[in-house]
Amino acid sequence: MNKLNDLSENELYRIAGYANQLQQSSKSVEFIPELITHQSESCIGYQGVFNWSCMQYLSISNSIKTILGYEPEIFIKKGLNFSLSIIHPVDLDRVRAVHQSIFEYYYKTPKSQRPKLRFGYNLRVRTKNQDYIHILRQSNFISFTDDGKPVIEYINCTDITGFSFNNVICLTVHLLSPSGTFELSHEQEFPEIDSNLSKREKEVLELASQGYTSKQIAAKLYLCTETIKSHRKHIIAKTGVGNMAAAINKIIRH
Repeated sequence: MNKLNDLSENELYRIAGYANQLQQSSKSVEFIPELITHQSESCIGYQGVFNWSCMQYLSISNSIKTILGYEPEIFIKKGLNFSLSIIHPVDLDRVRAVHQSIFEYYYKTPKSQRPKLRFGYNLRVRTKNQDYIHILRQSNFISFTDDGKPVIEYINCTDITGFSFNNVICLTVHLLSPSGTFELSHEQEFPEIDSNLSKREKEVLELASQGYTSKQIAAKLYLCTETIKSHRKHIIAKTGVGNMAAAINKIIRH
């Protein structure tokens, strides 16, 4: 059974720019599920509509049963934590970092351009038959709060099993150009991190690789700076190198 570790809907809610505690939303979005009601069940993917303001799936296409074997209703009833529970545990370790990058890029983008962003990344998902398949998850935000936070996300997932990723999750961000085509504007790789490191050490290493200082990492992880410095020392010791830059090169950029 997958273990969710500390990753939860509350954590992703915070990363998305909302308050630290999930607040249920009463906002009406009844028109949104119509986006996916006519999707073909014979396709190689499935679609979903997710509300970030209340962290709930609003709709899932029936084709998810063909791809993953689960009934759409299970995602509606059990929510995001069920989706997290079927992600490959090695990939789950990197989902937080992927979403941190997504929303950092999102908030750096002017409000007027945010509806034109399309985010995509690959990951492994466990089917009802207990097999893992590769999924390409692509999405864009189509509804926003008045202050620019994401509300409604339209998601398209495609079965890309058979492609080789060398255990690397690749995040891409495309921006819709004036000509109507999506152009690549950002790309970032998330390799598998050395399993000898603790979960917290992996988080610190990933953030350090993105250029954050110990003080900044401490703020992001709600820890004191001295604790982060201690984690950095342990990372250097476990990787057998002389400094943090060498540890990043050995584990993440090898």
